[in-house]
Amino acid sequence: MNKHEGLVLRKARVVTPHRVIQNGYVAIESERIVDVGDEPYRGREGLDELYLNGMTVGPGFIDTHIHGAFGIDLSTATPSEIARVSEELVKYGVTSFVPTAVTLPREDLSRFCRNVLAASKQASGARILGIHLEGPFLNPKRAGAQNPEYMRPASVVELEELVDASGRLLKSITIAPEVDGATELIRSAAVMGIVVQVGHTDATYSKTVEAIVLGATKATHLYNAMSGIHHRTPGAALALLQAKSTYLELIVDFVHVAPEVVKFTVEYAGYRRVVLISDSISAAEAPEGLYKLGDVDIEVREGIARLAGKDVLAGSTLTMKQAFFNTVSLGFRLEEAFYMASTAPAESLGVGLDVGSVVPGRRADLVVLGRDGDVAATFIGGKLVYARKGFTE
Repeated sequence: MNKHEGLVLRKARVVTPHRVIQNGYVAIESERIVDVGDEPYRGREGLDELYLNGMTVGPGFIDTHIHGAFGIDLSTATPSEIARVSEELVKYGVTSFVPTAVTLPREDLSRFCRNVLAASKQASGARILGIHLEGPFLNPKRAGAQNPEYMRPASVVELEELVDASGRLLKSITIAPEVDGATELIRSAAVMGIVVQVGHTDATYSKTVEAIVLGATKATHLYNAMSGIHHRTPGAALALLQAKSTYLELIVDFVHVAPEVVKFTVEYAGYRRVVLISDSISAAEAPEGLYKLGDVDIEVREGIARLAGKDVLAGSTLTMKQAFFNTVSLGFRLEEAFYMASTAPAESLGVGLDVGSVVPGRRADLVVLGRDGDVAATFIGGKLVYARKGFTE
C-alpha cells in the first residue's frame, strides 16, 4: 500500500452500519480497517494520512447480480473481458461483484464458470466474490429475457458439475421452486453452502413458502419475472416479502419497479433485507443499439433494454452508483442506502464479516463520495484504485 503499509482517511463524513460520523477517520493497516471514530485521530503514528475535508466515506458497492457492462456480456465473455469489467467497475464505486450467467446449454454454463474462475485470479479491479447462475432450472412461462429453450428440470448432478467447474466459486443459483427436481436441488444446494434464490417462477404462495423452509434465502429481482401479489391468489412475491429470513433483490431504476413500490418494500421489509442490484447487461455504460444477452437479441432505446422487437424488459443499463443515488432520492438515510448497496449484499452471500461495511476487521473496500455526491475515489484493500481528476489536490 505504502511504506508504512497503512493509511488514515481523515476529516471525512464516515458512514458505518450504526451511525454517520460527521467528522471522523478510518484507519487501515494490512488491507483491513483497524479503527473508525471521531476526530481527532490518536491512533498509531507513522501511517500515511489523507485528508478528505468533508467528503463521505462508505463501504464500496457490491453488485451481486450483474450480467455485463461496457459492451461485455459476462455470460459469454473471456477471462480477460471479465477482468476488464472488474477494472471498469471501480470507477462507479463498485468494489466487489458477482458475475451472473443467464440460462445456457450445459457446456456453455460450465465454460462460463471456468472463465470466471480464471478471471478471479487476474482481475485487478473490483473483487469477484463468486458466481451467480440465474438458471437454468427456471419456469419457461416466466422466462423474461432468457431463452426458454434452455430451461430444464433441476438436476443435482448438473449443479455438482458446475460447482466443480467453478472451483467452488459458485455462490448462488436462482431456481423456480415448481420445476421438477427443485425440492432435492434446494436441499442439496443449501447443504453445499450455495445461496438459493427464488426467481423466474410461477410458483404459488404455498410452494414458495415450502422453498423457503427448505433453504431458499433470497429473492431474485423481487416482483420481476415471478407470480405477483393478488388479493385472491397471493404468489411468490408476497411469500418472499413476508418471510423475515429472505433477502430481497431490487432493481431500483424506476423502470422495473415503481418508486412507490420500492419505498413500500423497504418500509415493510426493513432496509436490512433489501439488496440493491444492477441486473445490468452489456449495454450498461455503452451506446444505445443492439446487444446480446447470452444468445438473445436485446435492443436498448432511451436507456431501457428490451427484447428486440418486443415490449419485454431485458435486464437494465443501471449502475450500482445510480441505484444508490435513486434510493437516496426516495428519502432514505445515507446509512440505509449504503446498507442496501453494500452491507446487505455481502450478508446475503454470507461474507458480511469480511466485506460490506466500515467496521474494524473488515476489508478496507471503500468508496469516497465528493461533496457533489458523485464517486470521487475507490479503495480496495486500502489501495487507491480509482480517483477522479483533482481528488488528491
